[in-house]
Formats: sequence, structure tokens, C-alpha cells
Amino acid sequence: MNQHMLSQAGNPQTQANTSSRHSETGYPKDVPQDFLLPPPGRRYVRSFLFSRHVNAPFARVHLLARTLLALCLSAALLRTINTSHPDLVGAAVLWSGAVLILALSGVSPGVARLYFLLTLPALLALFITWIVFNPVPGKVTLLKLPIYSGQLVIGLVTWQAILLVIVAGYFLWTRKLFLGIVVGIVVAFAFEQWVHLPELRIAQVVFFHPLTLLVSDQGLLVAVTKTIGYAGMIIVSIALVMTARDAELIGVLRQLRCPQAVIFFLSTVFRSLDLALSDYETIRQAQITRAIAARPRSFIRRLRDLASIAVPLVAIMIRRSGEIGDALLARGYTPGRPMADFYESSPWHLIDWGVAVLCLLLLYFALGPHPAVMTLLWRGV
Repeated sequence: MNQHMLSQAGNPQTQANTSSRHSETGYPKDVPQDFLLPPPGRRYVRSFLFSRHVNAPFARVHLLARTLLALCLSAALLRTINTSHPDLVGAAVLWSGAVLILALSGVSPGVARLYFLLTLPALLALFITWIVFNPVPGKVTLLKLPIYSGQLVIGLVTWQAILLVIVAGYFLWTRKLFLGIVVGIVVAFAFEQWVHLPELRIAQVVFFHPLTLLVSDQGLLVAVTKTIGYAGMIIVSIALVMTARDAELIGVLRQLRCPQAVIFFLSTVFRSLDLALSDYETIRQAQITRAIAARPRSFIRRLRDLASIAVPLVAIMIRRSGEIGDALLARGYTPGRPMADFYESSPWHLIDWGVAVLCLLLLYFALGPHPAVMTLLWRGV
């Protein structure tokens, strides 16, 4: 074998073919160019956040087409959540499309449940905000309750003492605060509403304007439509981020002919983020190995645990930056020297053209002079 290799190395024809291959492509033919393909046997691959399945259907679409689809779907959802003309049916249909995209993105069920739990408080707060602070009159009034008279009363009332006693007692008993605050607020509100308690008024100041909780059929329609629309935008954004990889983004930037300095900077940033996530998992597993989660810990202690990770994580990131710099120097990188293009660029397939047509339809739905889907259905009935 060694003699065969030496004969090939000494053959002028072989050297000429090799040099021609180098001159045509800029790099040897034996360099693998399938950077987007994971190693054989791997089921999941890391994305910008967490990981996704290797054979996810939505991940097979070109990253540029995926991004356009997310933007166009968000624009169509913004059209449906117009306050003056809410389109509940259109928002529900587009929300179903966003859920379908998330289901096709290859996200594990545990990660999907985690994101659902994280976004549920925000959506609930959005719904309550539109109900309380944006009263919309309608044909039918479901609830009308004054909640603020427009004046601030400075003084001492009995329910404040009840709240403090419950919170302090619960803290002394369990060394926790959250549940005690919740129970104290509920009990104090019940006493304030249904039990006449003595109070001492010191001063009374006019502040803001009176607020009345007005829930009508139109206001409820607007609040529900807003919540569904924003939920759809959050879901499609999560699907886009969960399926995108740094190698795909670099390939898209190369196809768009972005400057080499911009591409190198972004690739370094994304690679550093990926390394920071891996280092965080290592430090967290080391804490768990040292029995940091052996006992139930309060929310404040958990925040302290996260803060304690910052010191070793910053130290590792500083060391990583030095290692990246040494690796660049070892590979002969200089700012003024052109680099060989080893980035993966995905071709544009037929499914990408189909997604582009769908984006045009969504843009027409978002910007076109057509009535809402709910109005069309109402006219048909």
C-alpha cells in the first residue's frame, strides 16, 4: 500500500489531477461537506435551544423558507387580532397551523410541555390585562364591577395585619414565602369584602382615574382572540428556533452573499453559545452529583444556586475564548487573508417552493382587502 501511495505521489498525472481539483473547488475533494448531516445512529441533534429530532419534517425545509413562513404567519395572526375587527375563527385556524408546525419540528414532548408551562402565565396575564384595563363595550354586559375609585387612601386597616400575621406564621413554620403570600392575600381579600373591619384613615389622595371591571361579549371576544393570536406567534417562533442550527444559518448567510467578516463573527458567537450551554449542563450535573437537590429547596435558594453557577461559568467562558483564539492561530487564520469556504449551503427543493407559495397566501391574508374569516362565516349563516 505504501508503495502504491508513493507511486501515486510521484506520478505527474496524479499531481496534475489533484492540483486541478484544488484549483476548481478551493479545497480537496476528500473534505466532507455534509456538515448538516449528524453522525449515523444519532436520534437528536442540538439546535439553538435544546435539541430536535434528526428526521424532523419541518427541519427539512430550507432555513430561509422556514423564517419567511414564521414571519408571514405572524403577520397574518396580527391581522386577526385587530381590536376593532377581531377574527376569532381566523386566529384559531392559524393557531392550529402553528401547533402543526411545532408538532413537525421534532421537539420532544418534555420540552414542548416545558415551553407550554413557561408561556401559560404570560398568556393568562395578557388575557386578564385585556379584560381589566381595556374594557370594550358590547351588546351584552356580562360583568360590571368597580375595582378602583380613583383615590388612594393612606392609613391602617385590619386586613393588613391579618396578611402580615399569615405570611410571618407560614414563614416561621415552613421557611417558605410563596404559598403564605397567596393564602394571606386570599384571606385578607375575603375579610375585606365580607367582614366589616375597623380602619384608620390618615390621608386621601386622588390618583389616576376610576377603574371598572367591564366584561362584555365584545371585550371577551377581543381578549380571547388576542390570547390565541399571541399564542400562535409564540408557538411558531419556538418551532423556528428549535429547528434552526448554527451551521444552517451560516450556510444561508453564504447563499445571501453576506460579508465574510459578518459570517465569521456570527459563527463564533453561536459556537460560543453552544459551548456555554454545554458548560452549564456540566456544572449543573456536578452540583446535582454533590447532592445539591437532596432536600427540597425554596425558590430563593434555587435562585442562589443559579447565581453560584455564574462564577465558574464565566471562568470557563474566558478560558474557552483563549482556546478559540489559539485554534484560529493554529489554523492560520488572519483577518486580511481569504478563507476556504467549508460551510454547508442547503439547496432549494420543491417543498421550499411550496412553502414560499404558502407565504404569499399568508401575506395576502395579512395585507389583502378581504373581510375576516369570522365575518364570511357569519354572512354565510
